[in-house]
Amino acid sequence: MPAAPIRATDAVHPIFKDVAAAAGVHFTESNGATGKFYYIESTPGGCAFFDYDNDGYPDILLIQSGRFPRTPANSPSNWCRLYHNNGNGTFTDVTAGSGLDRDLGYCQGVAVGDYDNDGYDDLYITAYGGNHLLRNLHGTGRFEDVTSRAGVGDTDQGPRYATSAAFGDYDNDGHLDLYVCHYSPWTVARNRVCSNARGESDYCSPYTLDPDVDRLYHNNGNGTFTDVTKSSGITSAKGRGLGVAWLDYDGDGREDIYVCNDLTPAILWHNDGHGKFSNRALQAGCAYDSSGAEIAGMGLGVGDYDNSGRESLFVANFSGQPNTLFHNVGGGQFVDVSNAAGVAQPHMKYLTFGADFIDYNADGWKDIINANGHVEIHAPETYNGTTYPEPKQLYHNDGNGEFSLVTRDLGDLNTPVVSRGLAVGDYDNDGRLDILVNNQNGPAQLFHNEVRNAGNWISFKLIGTKSNRDGYGAKVNVTCGKRHYFSECRGSSSFESHSDSRVYFGLGAATKVDAVTIRWPSGAHDQIRDLSADHIYTVTETRGVTGVFRRQQPKDQPGARVIS
Repeated sequence: MPAAPIRATDAVHPIFKDVAAAAGVHFTESNGATGKFYYIESTPGGCAFFDYDNDGYPDILLIQSGRFPRTPANSPSNWCRLYHNNGNGTFTDVTAGSGLDRDLGYCQGVAVGDYDNDGYDDLYITAYGGNHLLRNLHGTGRFEDVTSRAGVGDTDQGPRYATSAAFGDYDNDGHLDLYVCHYSPWTVARNRVCSNARGESDYCSPYTLDPDVDRLYHNNGNGTFTDVTKSSGITSAKGRGLGVAWLDYDGDGREDIYVCNDLTPAILWHNDGHGKFSNRALQAGCAYDSSGAEIAGMGLGVGDYDNSGRESLFVANFSGQPNTLFHNVGGGQFVDVSNAAGVAQPHMKYLTFGADFIDYNADGWKDIINANGHVEIHAPETYNGTTYPEPKQLYHNDGNGEFSLVTRDLGDLNTPVVSRGLAVGDYDNDGRLDILVNNQNGPAQLFHNEVRNAGNWISFKLIGTKSNRDGYGAKVNVTCGKRHYFSECRGSSSFESHSDSRVYFGLGAATKVDAVTIRWPSGAHDQIRDLSADHIYTVTETRGVTGVFRRQQPKDQPGARVIS
């Protein structure tokens, strides 16, 4: 039988503990606000768990925006920061000499993907005024800026306001393509400052900014990209793009793209094949909420929360609007089940940016984590019951299509801050998923999962050969007794962020997996049987298991479980 689900009332100590300072992660994101209320100040910054040197331990990237306009130029205070995972629960700042030790502009978010299939994950950093493609120099800790020669600078039409981005292979040619969200053709000259009823200046509503067209770049397989935005059909819809993820929502073998927009209808780019996309959001039931209202989509989580074999969408929204759960019911259709599932209420006073599915107790049911924080500094005076800094929210999956808000023993998740980017990953490889959060004008948070009675688990690092090296778009099915689990391997989601791309499944009380089937983007299949739980397996396309990571923990360590 599966392990009993962990509820708030069962916990006897905090579920998550912020260990950033103790782990050596000392970073404060500054949005550079000086009282001029430039709109771009409201959206930074993202973060990432990614293993840049392939040592098996996820490293950390934290995105910095800094002062706008730049004064002084190239100040270290404006640098993004790279932290190497030491494998013992601590991190070392290795920014110096990495190629990230320079001013990359007013940065917003990050996408991670091995675009050149050399075996090392590269970075795409979005920024107002120009994005950056940083090629990983073979895990040495150094990154080369190849933006110009790769053709993805995003500056040919003047300064662009780019937010989230994500890599995915839309034509299954084995090379990662790139989608970039654009919020608005904003400039300083177009900026407006608004006032509340008390006459206090603040950031204006999104309605004061025109929506923009996103960008799609096709990977040519030779280190360069071609802008296919127009030829692909992406120009047929505009939005204030904030969150994006690739997923094959209708199971036709081609990766589609979902974009959540701020007070413009969400976009679901259906991959029609032959490099063409059409917006199916309205027909599929995920353009608006159940009342037909535009949603202020900020962040985005993708996951098979009901173990149906289909991945659903969780869209994070503005305060006063319910966060939206679009249940994938099959046949290319979604249904808004937010109220029935219990994620729309309570606490609509919160404004959610970073969001993702996370099986925090490894019971086999994906839960939801929200990173909250308002955009209007005078929100308490403008909206009744609302605050500017806000705590996180953790929703426990009850296993019956419903979620319960965890209200006790949240520990440091309860600390009110102004959060933006959020990433999920098992940074210490102990089988319990941890959380990284980037906060505006406050220290970044690294939440270590402290759950003591978590279930068993299994995790897969995928390596494509004919498919893209990261295995993005690969479909993983796990059979464990009478239970079945499903997940796609993907890059970025949440908000401006990238979670650990290893595919993780909680297994409850099960100690082994009966079968794993992986369908690769190339069409190849791998089937593996009888795998022990509590291991991280490396699976290489058509070769099966090519590596196993085991970790021994001291039996007298509080809450420890012997993994092998």
